[in-house]
Amino acid sequence: MTLVVHGELAGNVKDADRGLSQKLLAVMESRRQGRHIHVVDAAGYSDLLFGAPAVCRSLKMQGAGVTVVAEVGDGVFGGPFDRIGLRNRGVGLADGRLLGRGTPGHEKLLARLVERVLGHRLIEARAPARRGPQFDIGWVGGRTAYGAWAVSPAQLRGDGASPIVDAILHIGTSLRGFYRPGTFQPVVVVDDGVQMPSAPLDRAASSAGILLSRTSDLSGGVAR
Repeated sequence: MTLVVHGELAGNVKDADRGLSQKLLAVMESRRQGRHIHVVDAAGYSDLLFGAPAVCRSLKMQGAGVTVVAEVGDGVFGGPFDRIGLRNRGVGLADGRLLGRGTPGHEKLLARLVERVLGHRLIEARAPARRGPQFDIGWVGGRTAYGAWAVSPAQLRGDGASPIVDAILHIGTSLRGFYRPGTFQPVVVVDDGVQMPSAPLDRAASSAGILLSRTSDLSGGVAR
């Protein structure tokens, strides 16, 4: 046995005395003996069916049952960060026009962002969940999950505020239902040459709960 899907169980799949899943009991015993068995939840199983990576879940005894251990980033993180997957992702018209995805300028900024995050040895870079906000790279800092978007619109006017405001509003729309203060922090990373903060940028970022940053501002796994 190498994979178990954790879900609702009934009937004779349960241990008669303890009321627990026989398979999950076997998983916990196998893990204690050093033989790892992957466990995915219903969302992870759906990801596997779509060819996406699934998070392997930790288990714990809780009362008379076995539960999945809640982890920072649940609902927004998918599998490990994958450079090839990031490079080969599809780019929608809105992402290309508002975020600059697919342009040379965006690719350069994205490369700096990725190297800055991966440069911290204690950070495990994560990819977005298949059905979550499609940031470029994610990581955990303390008890907060960060998801960072590199934003480099093709045409910047003046101080560059207006196109980036549009990008922030676009990202904010994708965050509906996912932004939870203190648990998930979206970050917009812009080029060093962009003048910030400015009133329009501040208002747009504040309304969407987004943190504005440059790659040089990312330190120790916490954007500031």
